[in-house]
Amino acid sequence: MRQVQRKMGTVHPENLAASIRDAHSMLIRLPSLLLLSCLVAAGPLASAAQTFGLDDNQAAQTSLSQTEWVQQAQALERSRDWAGLLDWGQAWAQADAQDPLAWFVQGRALSQLGRFPEAIVAYQQNVRIAPDDVLARNNLGNAYRDSGRPREAMQAYRAAVEIDPEYVQAWHNLGLTFYLTKGQAGVLQALQKLQATDPALAEVWRKLAIDYSITRDKRVAREAVRVLRGLSAAERARMFGILFAES
Repeated sequence: MRQVQRKMGTVHPENLAASIRDAHSMLIRLPSLLLLSCLVAAGPLASAAQTFGLDDNQAAQTSLSQTEWVQQAQALERSRDWAGLLDWGQAWAQADAQDPLAWFVQGRALSQLGRFPEAIVAYQQNVRIAPDDVLARNNLGNAYRDSGRPREAMQAYRAAVEIDPEYVQAWHNLGLTFYLTKGQAGVLQALQKLQATDPALAEVWRKLAIDYSITRDKRVAREAVRVLRGLSAAERARMFGILFAES
């Protein structure tokens, strides 16, 4: 794994996306998904003299590098200590509220604890700080979905794939949530409308959102991404317009 080079504090916008991706690679970030078989059936830092309410241990934590924050979060996640991970994320945000990963860690823990409305708030803060963080947008979608808010979930997944059209996980979650919401008949109807509008749009949706969701075959995803690269932003917008009219 690459070490995270960014220290806590203000991040220059041009470095933000790369820093987030480096740090994200150090976390195990598998979202909680329903099995498809089941679907078929169903502020500034404190000085030494003024801690602004931090106790001695918390004040010491403000000097940690982001790498140290991430490594401890990774260890807590591996041990599935979700309450500990939440505490760690909250301490991280108190030390550096502008680090998006501090909010991501809280969202991850809160989701695992079943506290989905709070997870949504944490992930929303993450994407406010780092709008291009597609991984946080994907997990925000999961929290919406698990809160019984499928349309907002699909909007979050859509935002992720519009930022990074090759982000297959968000395509998968978008298709899965669409299926949960509309069922097989709704999926087929949307495919028919896409086919009538532009066969290339139907091919992308079928491969990424349906075939890959069923098979999880990376070859299917690669082929879909190849087709996707040939679509313009306007064509993708047309596809989403049809799909969201169906949702």
